[in-house]
Amino acid sequence: MRIRINPLSAVLFVISLFTGGAGMLILTYAVMTVHELAHLAAALVIGLKPESIEFAPFGVHLRLKNKIVRSISDEIILYAAGPLVNGAAAFAALHMGWERGYTINMALFIMNLMPVLPLDGGIILKRLLSYRVGAYAARRILTVTSVLLAFSFAGAAAAGIYLGRLNLSMLAMALFLLGNVLTSREKYDVDFIIAASGVKKNTNRVRMVVVDGNNSLLKAAKTVSPSCTTIAAVTDADGSIAELLSECEIIERASGYGGE
Repeated sequence: MRIRINPLSAVLFVISLFTGGAGMLILTYAVMTVHELAHLAAALVIGLKPESIEFAPFGVHLRLKNKIVRSISDEIILYAAGPLVNGAAAFAALHMGWERGYTINMALFIMNLMPVLPLDGGIILKRLLSYRVGAYAARRILTVTSVLLAFSFAGAAAAGIYLGRLNLSMLAMALFLLGNVLTSREKYDVDFIIAASGVKKNTNRVRMVVVDGNNSLLKAAKTVSPSCTTIAAVTDADGSIAELLSECEIIERASGYGGE
């Protein structure tokens, strides 16, 4: 597993040396590292392999070689591990009278459980929604929610500054959320791959989608969900069913028409 340091993080550390904030910055990164190590431990338990840990300006990020987990319980364990460790550390710090340790751990606990991508709470909610409304719809819902929440915090922080009531906690949370939302990049939609990979699902539910053309096939592909097996009934000109398509066939044909 490789360790990467983003150049901007190094610049941030150098600036903190001159502003007197180096101690706080080091402590914050230490707490975030413990958070990611909790994710790493959970990943190893469920059989995933780590690729790297990156120290970025807006957090510490664990990257896995394979993000595909086919059990929703394992998904929750993987993404809830970090916030839960922060919650436990905040509780311990409170009883030890370590105010700074309590504040940082509690802040990370709360922020990471917010429904914002790519934070843990957002990913967990996205996984759960994909079982209800399909992977495509879940991604759209969480993307909009993430942007709205991030800019709401940014607006509240800006309003405080304008009114002369600077709230450092609100400002820090706004920068953290905006940084994660704006720098988030997904090479592939994990939920969609899980749903459409053709692996046998632990359900007997079947959804029948009637399609009558290329655009309808794209819509059918977007409804694929881990919670049921989708079958497309392709109709001909007179409305009769001409053929039935499996999930793999839906995806194959839809991708041939330039779909996502």
